[in-house]
Amino acid sequence: MHNNTIIAVWEGVDGAGKTTLLKKTIEILKSMNFKTLSYKTPSDTPTGVFAKKYGNRLDIDHLTRMLLFLSNTSDDSSKMKREIQLNNPDYYFIDRYYLCSIVYGLALSKLRGEDIDNRELIQFIEYIEKVGSKVFLKPDIYIIVDVSEEVRRSRLREKESQGGIEEEIERDVRLQEMVRQFYKAFHDLRRLETLWIENVEGKLEENAQKVVSKLLELKKTYRIPLS
Repeated sequence: MHNNTIIAVWEGVDGAGKTTLLKKTIEILKSMNFKTLSYKTPSDTPTGVFAKKYGNRLDIDHLTRMLLFLSNTSDDSSKMKREIQLNNPDYYFIDRYYLCSIVYGLALSKLRGEDIDNRELIQFIEYIEKVGSKVFLKPDIYIIVDVSEEVRRSRLREKESQGGIEEEIERDVRLQEMVRQFYKAFHDLRRLETLWIENVEGKLEENAQKVVSKLLELKKTYRIPLS
C-alpha cells in the first residue's frame, strides 16, 4: 500500500483478456464511488518507447530484452508514485510491472536453451525487490489472468482482424506456456498475495466481481474506510 492506496498489479499471458477484465473491474469500482487509476507498461515514456522499439526486435537477445523492459518499469515507478500522491486514489492498477519483465525474460531464456527453472525465477524476483525496495511500488495483490490456449489464440486472431498487430512473442505457443508456468510458480510461492483468474468466455462480469470482492477485502484488512 502506498499512502492509503492499494496497489494491484495485473499480469498474465498474452491474449488472456487481462486488460479487458481490468477495465471492467474499474467500471464496477467507479459505480461504487471508488477512485481508481491505472498505468500500463511498457509506457510512452522514453524508456518505454525504446524498450518497445528496440527490445521487440527479433534479433535482440533475451537478456537485453528483459533488462530493457525492466528498466522501464523501474524508471516509471517514480511517475506512478507522483500520480498516487497527487490524486490519492483508492486503488491503483498497474497493467504489467516488473514481474512481467522477469517472467517473459526467463521464459525467453529457457526457450533459447538456457538452463532456467523456478529457482531462478524466485531468486531473481527476490533480488530485484531487494535492490529496488525504494524504487518500485510494493504490490498489495497480483491479479494473474489466464485462459486456455485455444481461447487465447482465438482472441489474438480477433485482435488481428480488427487491425491489431500480433507480435511474434504472442504467437509463440511454447513461449506462452513457459510464461504460464512461471506465473504459476509465482502464484504457488505467494498464494496470499495473488488472485488467479481463469478468464473463460462469458465470465467477464463474474470474474470482475470476484476481483472487486478481493479488493474490498483488502480495504478491510488494512482497515481503510470504505468510500
